[in-house]
Amino acid sequence: MQYIIIIGASQALVALWLLLVRDRKVSSNYLFIFLLSAIAVHLIIKFIIFNYVPDQSIRQQMNTFISVCYGPIIYLYALRKTKKDFLVAKKWYVFLPFFVLMIAYFTVSCVFLILNRVDKKLLDLYNDLSLSLIFIINLYYPVKSILIANKNKKTLLHQIEYGVIIKISCCILFIESFIPISKILQLIFPQDSNTINIIIRSLTYFTLLIICLLIIRKSFKIQNENSLEPILKPKIEIEKTDISKEVVHLNTIDFEFKFKDLWQKLDESVKRQQLFRDCDLTLDQLATKTNINKYQISEMLNGYKNKSFYQYINEYRIEYFKKGIEKAIEKNENINFLFLSYEAGFKSKSSFNRYFKEINGKTPSEYYKNLIKERNLEMA
Repeated sequence: MQYIIIIGASQALVALWLLLVRDRKVSSNYLFIFLLSAIAVHLIIKFIIFNYVPDQSIRQQMNTFISVCYGPIIYLYALRKTKKDFLVAKKWYVFLPFFVLMIAYFTVSCVFLILNRVDKKLLDLYNDLSLSLIFIINLYYPVKSILIANKNKKTLLHQIEYGVIIKISCCILFIESFIPISKILQLIFPQDSNTINIIIRSLTYFTLLIICLLIIRKSFKIQNENSLEPILKPKIEIEKTDISKEVVHLNTIDFEFKFKDLWQKLDESVKRQQLFRDCDLTLDQLATKTNINKYQISEMLNGYKNKSFYQYINEYRIEYFKKGIEKAIEKNENINFLFLSYEAGFKSKSSFNRYFKEINGKTPSEYYKNLIKERNLEMA
């Protein structure tokens, strides 16, 4: 079991490092960073207890409070991916059980240190409370996450995001299924209570290791998909003969007649759902979320609107940024350019500045100063 714990902790730390280095600018990934941190701390605490705490009852029976936050985190991630204006702070109360158990855990630990012995009644009371709370929380929130993911599978959720939400939720539910199973087995085989405890805990730590691997896999798949996007563009051009079988040859098409309604559907979906605010948005994801063939989208953009996919999306991002600036000026609020650009869907400061100047002919600060001058002239 100790080998599983240390491997799992190392895996969580590696996954945490990858997210921090590669995907830290994606706001929703901070929830996975929190989840990986919780798993790493959980396993490290267990490793320390198993190696340095001599009391067998604490080593084998005292529950760690950290696992009570696993369910709420995947629930918040599902909400963040399906509601673009969702703020995690609005659901702060989902972590109340975490803080309650954390206080109880350290209080009980301090009592044992002061007494210099383990109080069996107090330990049983803490274990019963923590097990009940962890079971209810990690049963309720993963089920809600699965329902949210299934509801938005064909609209707002990319297939990769859908898969990781479902799989992590199932892993958490799998871990919680051990609680009633262990209770039943201990009633049937009371003489093998310690062995059952070790097996159940080993399975739990192994499942946590799988969750870390799922997050790493998701991160690599998303990045590979994004990096392949520019490479696939020449391939799309080569495959125009096949595309034409679906939508007719470009040379004989009246674009306005053919694409007017389809373009309206695409454009309204992008504006209404604010799809451009997803910094990881790709052509495949746009096709999935709008239920329009990706080759048709590419053909409309290149042939009908004479712009690339990224130019089209970034124009909306710039408009969102400009409206945010205008509202802030009207309300005399302080403006954080970088925060607002991330809110609009840009992934880095350099790409935002480059596209802004390319589209508007001036830098964001120049644009802001011009707006201030115009407003002052109007008020004069």
